[in-house]
Amino acid sequence: MANAAAEIHIRVARGAEADRAAEAFLRMPAIPARRDESPGRTPRLRSGQARPAAAHTVVAVRAGEIVGVCGWAPGAGRCATVVAPRLAEWDEVVASRLIRGAVRASAEAGARFIQAATEPEGRSALARAIARAGMERLAVLAYLRRAVTEVDARTAGPKGIVWKRWTPWRRRQFARTIERTYEGSLDCPAMAGLRTAQDALATHRATGVFRAWAWHLAMEGGEAVGVVLASEVEGRGDLVYLGVVPEARGRGVGRALLVQAIRDTARMGLPVLTVAVDTANVPAVRLYAGAGFKEVRRRLVWFVPGERLSIADCGPSTMLGPP
Repeated sequence: MANAAAEIHIRVARGAEADRAAEAFLRMPAIPARRDESPGRTPRLRSGQARPAAAHTVVAVRAGEIVGVCGWAPGAGRCATVVAPRLAEWDEVVASRLIRGAVRASAEAGARFIQAATEPEGRSALARAIARAGMERLAVLAYLRRAVTEVDARTAGPKGIVWKRWTPWRRRQFARTIERTYEGSLDCPAMAGLRTAQDALATHRATGVFRAWAWHLAMEGGEAVGVVLASEVEGRGDLVYLGVVPEARGRGVGRALLVQAIRDTARMGLPVLTVAVDTANVPAVRLYAGAGFKEVRRRLVWFVPGERLSIADCGPSTMLGPP
């Protein structure tokens, strides 16, 4: 396919073509995701390799035939996840053009944080195609988990902190606090400025089952010093977000927030609490390890930097390659 790449047209699938693309996706072999996978093998779908919805599909077409499919999944808070493309015959150039097409289409639809995920080393065929498409490495995320018991529900909280639960009229206060926790954060710092705190709140609220009583502001002296958001996701607790404002760091506020999330998970009756953390955020990694969290896997997250998100930067010359 490489020699015929210039003959291939990349476009958003519409109407009946979108339905054909969804069917073709299931027939085509997956792009190898690990270094030890050879092109053509069709492994079980992993994160980032789900079937794209027909309404959000980009196709590679040669002589009227669909030879490649890629899609994107829109999310709350102006997010989008690029689904790993599939091709009738593996070709890195065409794969990267499909990914660029999905990025452009999701950006035109309003997405500000556009991501994809691969194995942590970032050396697989899929990772090479993503890098060639112009996406950059954001972070290696470690996925952690901790068993939760009834005893955790009775754990006493630290003295000196007043907890304020989520209510609709506190939305702005939660958003302002989240925005403050981004200042000097070591957790995915390259995301700074991509979205607003209101966008982040929308994304967090759409994660799993929203429980208002498990979303808290930590208050000291009448001022918000941290925020913790826990939800239920597929029968487990998930620490959706935890952040401390700059002036309160190093004083045990993060530990207090984490204890609150563990306590709320126990009160939900869930057996496990999970969290994803940027492995470069050493203080956070230590915090979770000290609380008994164990790592279960890692993923490398890729993203589109803000300067490439404008429609001009996503035009055919830079985002889709040759027609």
